[in-house]
Amino acid sequence: MSLPAPRRTRSGFTLVELVIVILVTATLIGIVAPKVQRQGAKARDARRIQDLRTVVEAIEQYRLDTGDYPTHGGLSGGWDRSSDGDFIPVLVQTGYLRGPLQDPSDSPNHYFVYRRFSRGNHGCVGPGNFYVVGIRSFETDAARAKFQGRFACSGRDFGADLDYVTGGGASYQ
Repeated sequence: MSLPAPRRTRSGFTLVELVIVILVTATLIGIVAPKVQRQGAKARDARRIQDLRTVVEAIEQYRLDTGDYPTHGGLSGGWDRSSDGDFIPVLVQTGYLRGPLQDPSDSPNHYFVYRRFSRGNHGCVGPGNFYVVGIRSFETDAARAKFQGRFACSGRDFGADLDYVTGGGASYQ
């Protein structure tokens, strides 16, 4: 009588099991990743608003101490950009900002703009020069809906080209 040959047992997964595990993992990643990205974009938009508020405070303090708003270099159609303009370095060098403010995404599509105007430009009136500062673009529609800054004079609505805008030193005429 001969004994049956011992059964070989294999350890590990079959190819089908591995494919199923990979598909389930990919599906879960596909569901979770966009939610994580949206949360990151919301956080960056909130930081943009906070950074802009810091810039506005620095600009206003600069005016209180010097009697006028910082000048601008006019790199982009007369506007300074935070990424390569003059107004942020001036505020840093004079001690009104602790350091340069970089966009949280470090993207060339997201930046602050700043421009100082002479009294009366675009129908804005006030005791002297005025300024407009804004955020070029948000990443989320939720931020566009939540943060609605406005600065307009009879001759121009500065918010037409920016996702968020504010200013100081002038009023609507």
